[in-house]
Amino acid sequence: MANVTIFGAGYVGVPTGAHFARTHQVTIYDPDTNKVENINKVIDNNADSLHIHEKGLIELLQENHENITATTDIKQALENPEIIFIAVGTPPNEKGRANLKYVCSAAEQIAKNIKNDCVVLNKSTVPPGTAYLVQEIINNNLKSDVKIAVGSCPEFLAEGTAVEDLRTPDRIVYGCDDKDAIEQITEFFLFLHGRSTLAPMTTLSAEVTKYAANALLATKISFMNSLAILCDAVGANIREVQEGVGKDTRVGRKFLNASMGYGGSCFPKDTSAIAEYGQLFNSPLEIIESTILVNNKTTDYFSKKISEAFGGDLVGKNFIIWGIGFKARTDDLRESKPVQVARELMDQGAYVHIYDTVRGALENFENENPSYKGKYSIYHEQYEMVNGNIDGLIIGNEHEKFRNPDVNKLDSMRGKHIFDGKNILNNYLIKSLKSKGFNYKSVGKDTVANPVNKTRLIDFLKHEYMD
Repeated sequence: MANVTIFGAGYVGVPTGAHFARTHQVTIYDPDTNKVENINKVIDNNADSLHIHEKGLIELLQENHENITATTDIKQALENPEIIFIAVGTPPNEKGRANLKYVCSAAEQIAKNIKNDCVVLNKSTVPPGTAYLVQEIINNNLKSDVKIAVGSCPEFLAEGTAVEDLRTPDRIVYGCDDKDAIEQITEFFLFLHGRSTLAPMTTLSAEVTKYAANALLATKISFMNSLAILCDAVGANIREVQEGVGKDTRVGRKFLNASMGYGGSCFPKDTSAIAEYGQLFNSPLEIIESTILVNNKTTDYFSKKISEAFGGDLVGKNFIIWGIGFKARTDDLRESKPVQVARELMDQGAYVHIYDTVRGALENFENENPSYKGKYSIYHEQYEMVNGNIDGLIIGNEHEKFRNPDVNKLDSMRGKHIFDGKNILNNYLIKSLKSKGFNYKSVGKDTVANPVNKTRLIDFLKHEYMD
């Protein structure tokens, strides 16, 4: 068992700490008193909610209550750690670059308060070379005669499944240029995972791996989204295309789901950050830059479909949005596509009625959109807002509750329009909706509800492909 300190009580720090506490002694440090008090109350079974929503996290914290605590006291946090993980935020600036001020602040605090040899690992997503910067800051500010080795151990967590991702990871990437530190980190993880899961490497390789993985996954999504727009244009079904492509073992099925675009805290931030980093090093990453452009274009494409269904005039129109979080089962609205669509509708004079299965997502929407007050309503029941004044339903994320809507309850809608931003309705349901007069629009599978215009395709080929 090792003594571990984690800087940052956010979406990464708390789940990671809870997981490590299965076999190690963990202290989570954060200057935010409210967060720390909340975590400790949950650990002591005196509270049943956290400032972040993550399935199974509360139970894991309580299960390992003897091995974990949270504190705002920096001296307590750095009393005797063997490994320190920096998991603070790196929000992008206006140029898409990761802001390192919180990472650098953590490094300075460590240097000024540490009293023993230890390993410091950046778990935050940071540009290549950050570990060397952290090492320099620590070396320049050390108050004790100790040895500190700095490396990188990037996280690969999906919000909503972070607890399970930590328990059964595909791999654990960590890098350090200090041989002894690598051995120490390896022993630490062997308490939790098999050796085949571990992927030790150099510091820079670990830092690049994080960006490379997220950028590649985002590229897969944008690739399918660009094909989805083509499918709508010609009358193909993107779901069927995904199935045909995904069964190729060289490609794989994951991250091929076309939709109105990816959002969240990782993909938008990381693709922008590594693209900007490449430009700064005069090594442009054109594929990643194109991925970003396609992602933005796909969201605009979906929003335009909504507007076109009403002749471009949304003034006075009422829309339901099911799912405001960037994905199902999360309260995180960072780069949320349904939020972006909601704002676009309100900007055009529409009123939106918002429901999400996660109460925190609804609260965050209210807190983060004060300028839109009076242009939307929040609901805690899925069909509470359905009435004769509703012009359209927008499916914002992929929660199971949205996959099989009650057609009878939707029948009272004034406008029989359903806009499936996540392509989650099945073909049978779509055809049933069409038979009841509903107009269905998606991102790449409109052909399920609308016949293919064969004559148009034939005429197109005769005109463009015949010499």
